[in-house]
Amino acid sequence: MNLRKTMLALVAVIVVVACGGTSNSNSSSTLGKVDRIAAEVPSAMKGQTLQIAVDATYEPNEFVDPASGNITGWDVDFGNALCKIMGVQCQFQNVTFSTIITQLKAPSSRYQFSLSSWSPTQDREDSGIDFISYYRAGEAWIVKASGGATINSAADLCGKTVAVETGTTEESDAYTYMGQGVGGAPVAGQTDKCKSAGKSDIKVLSFDKQTEANAALLSGRADAGWLDQPVAAYQVKQSNGQFKLSGQPCSVAPYGLAILKGSPLEQALTDAIKYTIDNSFYKQVLDKWGVADGAIQTSDVKLNDNNSVGAVCVS
Repeated sequence: MNLRKTMLALVAVIVVVACGGTSNSNSSSTLGKVDRIAAEVPSAMKGQTLQIAVDATYEPNEFVDPASGNITGWDVDFGNALCKIMGVQCQFQNVTFSTIITQLKAPSSRYQFSLSSWSPTQDREDSGIDFISYYRAGEAWIVKASGGATINSAADLCGKTVAVETGTTEESDAYTYMGQGVGGAPVAGQTDKCKSAGKSDIKVLSFDKQTEANAALLSGRADAGWLDQPVAAYQVKQSNGQFKLSGQPCSVAPYGLAILKGSPLEQALTDAIKYTIDNSFYKQVLDKWGVADGAIQTSDVKLNDNNSVGAVCVS
C-alpha cells in the first residue's frame, strides 16, 4: 500500500534477496526444514527457486535497506522463515504494488506468491486471488507534527488533500467515502458523504510508491497520509519529529499472504505459517521489528478472512 531516516524516495529497482534453507531439523528451537510440511510442497516446485513479489517501499514491513541494497523488513524475515520450513529456496522481487495481483494471475507467472501487507478484500478474491491470514493491522493517518491537520476520521479529510499508495485499501476507502470508484467515477447508489455534509470533496493524490506519498506530505502537497497502522507508526518514529499520528486506527483486519486461487502451494504455506506461530519464530520476527501488536494466534490463520475488528474507516 509503506520513509527512511532521511525520508528520501528510492529509485525503482529490482532487488533480490535469497532465502530458504536445506536443514533437515524438525526441532522447535531451530528454524529449518520441517519434513511433514516440506512434503506438502508440489514436487514440481521443489527444484525451483520460488519468487515472492513485494512492494519494497513500505517500511518496516518491506523495504530496501539503503546500506546493503537488499530487500528487508519483517514481512521478508517472515517469508524467509516460511521458505526454510518448507525446505525451498526463495527470492524476493521488488514490484510496483498496484501490478502484483495482475502479475500473480498472468499465464506462467514468475511469482508463486506475494508477501506485501495485503488486506484481503472480496474484490481481490473474486479476481482469482486467495489470502492466507498471518497478521492483523488497521489503517491510520499521519500528518505534519507542526501545524498539521487534525484527522480523527475520514470525514475530516473532506476539503483536504490526502496522499495514498496506488492500489491500496486506503486509496479505495478515500474514493468510497465520496461515493466514487478509484479515479473518481461516481458509483450508482453510493452517497458522497462529503457533499452530504456540505463540505468539499477529498483530493486524492495516488503514488506508485509509499515513499512518494510520504514525500508529498513532507513537502506540503498533501495534508495527510493514509496508510497501514504499523507502517504509519514506524514512519513517525523515523521522521525525526516531522510526522505524527492523528486519530485512532480503524478497520483493523487481517493481512494475508496473496496466492493464486487453487495454488498447490497453499497447504504448505498455511501449515508453515501455523508452525512459525506455534514455535515462537513468528513472535521473534515481530518483536525484532516492534510490530507485535498485530500478532495473531494459530486459530486465526484462515483463508480469505475479511473481517474487521472495531470501528471501520468507511462504512
